[in-house]
Amino acid sequence: MLRRQTKIDVMKRDKLLKGTGIYINEDFTKTHAEVLSSLRLKEPGRVEKAWSYEGRLFVRYRGSERNEQVHFSQYQDWLSKPWPIKETTTYAQKVSSSGASSRPPKHK
Repeated sequence: MLRRQTKIDVMKRDKLLKGTGIYINEDFTKTHAEVLSSLRLKEPGRVEKAWSYEGRLFVRYRGSERNEQVHFSQYQDWLSKPWPIKETTTYAQKVSSSGASSRPPKHK
């Protein structure tokens, strides 16, 4: 963006786009993006919310009312945590293994 203040103004108004399918994201380095993803996905039971503002990362932990800045010294801790295990069972496998069919039986 041409001016820093223009960028700040646009980023502040991003809430107006909620539910429209349009997203505004900051341009991150690879490491910054990975840490933000780690905050959001690696411990969902612990982290209520994670976001960035003017190039800095912030987190709010469940049960806390304070927002905390995530400092560079904490990046490696988050990057070294394991990613959640992705469920590989498809919907069709779940339905067929449950033994119950949602369709009525075919008549001959």
